Amino acid sequence: MGVDLLNIGKSGLFAAKKSMSTTSHNIANANTEGFSRQQVRTETSTPISEGKYVLGNGVDIQSVRRSHDELVEKKLNTSNSQHKFNEERTNQLTHVEEIFNEINSEGMNKILNRFFNSFRELSNQPENETIRNVVKENAKIVTDDFHRIQDNLDHVRAGMNNKIKLSVDEINSLTETIAKLNKEINIQEVSAGMANDLRDQRDRAIGTLSEFFPLTTYSDNKGQFIVNIDGVGSLVSGGIAQRLTAGQGVNSGQDASDKGNADIYFESRPGVSLSEKIKSGNLGAILKTRNNDLESLEKQLDQLAHGLVLSTNAVHRKGFANHDPNSGKQITGINFFKEPLELKRAAEYISLSSEILSDANNIAAALEPGKPGDNRVAISISKLQHEKILNGGTSTFEEQYLKSVGEVGLQSGKSKIDQEQSEGILAQAKSFKERLSGVSLDEEAANMIRYQNAYEASAKVIKASDEMFKAVLGLLG
Repeated sequence: MGVDLLNIGKSGLFAAKKSMSTTSHNIANANTEGFSRQQVRTETSTPISEGKYVLGNGVDIQSVRRSHDELVEKKLNTSNSQHKFNEERTNQLTHVEEIFNEINSEGMNKILNRFFNSFRELSNQPENETIRNVVKENAKIVTDDFHRIQDNLDHVRAGMNNKIKLSVDEINSLTETIAKLNKEINIQEVSAGMANDLRDQRDRAIGTLSEFFPLTTYSDNKGQFIVNIDGVGSLVSGGIAQRLTAGQGVNSGQDASDKGNADIYFESRPGVSLSEKIKSGNLGAILKTRNNDLESLEKQLDQLAHGLVLSTNAVHRKGFANHDPNSGKQITGINFFKEPLELKRAAEYISLSSEILSDANNIAAALEPGKPGDNRVAISISKLQHEKILNGGTSTFEEQYLKSVGEVGLQSGKSKIDQEQSEGILAQAKSFKERLSGVSLDEEAANMIRYQNAYEASAKVIKASDEMFKAVLGLLG
């Protein structure tokens, strides 16, 4: 009986000690990000039969489990991916918006209006050389502003490409960490039960990984932990990580309208781009803004520059410039802007023709030679300002420009609203996980006292058992 009592006391002592150790571990990690509260699970030992009675035989430690719910974790990761998508999209669209929110310059719309107004002034004084120089300078400002906008868009694009490459490096580091943890968890759990702290580390790594793109995680029928990119495929399978790489997406002979976008590939499959399949997270936001918004904006800007060049030149070639100082004759057929000009990258390559750059007298105002007061070409060019020339004859230059800028502003405003909403959803998911897995110091302090009392009581049981055993031996002796 004494031996049974001693075993019962010993089991209670060990259970209380393990519970105190686990509680201490919880308290020490109360401020550790991603730590899940742990709890000792106990069950009654197998009872024993003694005569016609069945007697309890103490307590066994079943396991040390962490407070964790896979559905809550997956919800948190999904919310994290969506919020990072909205946050990054807002940041990138803000960079694009800033190009058109000119503080130190007048902006393309005003510059174009001033260009056409200078032709209007020339129509009032068609022989005035000073006004011709004003037309030339205003036209130069137009081409410079097209170049400024395109250069800034290229700079934003380069920033996006660089961020994609840096993100891929971080992703590879995270996937290698997860694969390593998978191996360590497997080894530890085969021999010693649940690897709670390692699982927390893996969850933190997956949480960080979910910032880049949406993930799906599960254990397959062989017990291997799998991490998939939604809509793409396996990124981590047990102890093996699939490395990503960021390469240039311009093929030989392709028109480099994008100047070499960085696309994402598996290192093992460099010929298959993953970029179009990534729909959320930081990378999804960068790819969408670059491939949709930025490219659309560049195309519309190119249409604006291309349309301005062709329509202005078509009228200007019909006109006659001032007398050629060498021959004394008026010349015609002069392009105002340089041609030929391809539609793609038109905003980058737009420039004045060499004739206009070399001599402002080559600006044509008259429709017929030998008529000093003829201003019909100047008037016709000034009227281009309000003619629906672009988009199949549906938009003026001003309408096209304002539409382009307006679309960026609209998308930026929408992303800011989406960011606020997703931030609230993410905060809610974090709060729910904290309630489930977080450490309450008040609760743990109360547990510490409870387990300490249980430890002392079990020690007293052992002491009483020892005294009883000695008394029995004394009687027998």
